[in-house]
Amino acid sequence: MLFFLLERQKRLKTDGFAKMKAPLSELILHISAENISFFLGILQTGVQIRVVSKTSLGDFLCKCPGFSLRYVEKEVQTIFINGKAVDDLQTPLSGRQPVVAISAAMPGLAGAIFRRNGLHASLRTSPGPEPQRKERGQGKETIEVTLKLFNTILRDKGEEMLRSGVVIASARLVDFLEKRRELFEMIEKVSLDAREINVDELLSLVGEEGSLKLRLCTKQPGEL
Repeated sequence: MLFFLLERQKRLKTDGFAKMKAPLSELILHISAENISFFLGILQTGVQIRVVSKTSLGDFLCKCPGFSLRYVEKEVQTIFINGKAVDDLQTPLSGRQPVVAISAAMPGLAGAIFRRNGLHASLRTSPGPEPQRKERGQGKETIEVTLKLFNTILRDKGEEMLRSGVVIASARLVDFLEKRRELFEMIEKVSLDAREINVDELLSLVGEEGSLKLRLCTKQPGEL
């Protein structure tokens, strides 16, 4: 284990560049397909997606695994950017690490108030971000967006996203797993950077990372 840690630390040191400049480690959790729903909550904590600044909200969502414009327009009924409700899919994403939270329509009066383009939107205590036109030419810097999925959207698209792989802050993943120790019994095998590790080592090794690529590899019951 010590040798493994030293090798990974050497890989992360690249001529004085910050750690985030180094290639991300990849963590693969092997679980049974019937247990993947227990891990969907990872997407509620937030995953990191890099996009060009000023990318529209709609374009951003449509590029996520399993999403389409039709699905976004029909099913994604509640959207928050940095805690503020948003109606317009043309709203550009900008600023330092914006947080986008999406869900289907929520129940009750609160759901009616925050529903995208809903009749009760005027009851919101604070308006959402003002729509802005996309800037052309310069200003093509990349920003990191944190995406959070909830309720029906999480159930619809969560499995595909986790199977495809997501980037997540290691601290968020460690916190999620520490609060759900029962999930360790569902993890059949763990590999970090193509090297198999013990489940008992998972939290300590993952905690050494800033962010990492997480992917769930599933198999059907009885499949070898």
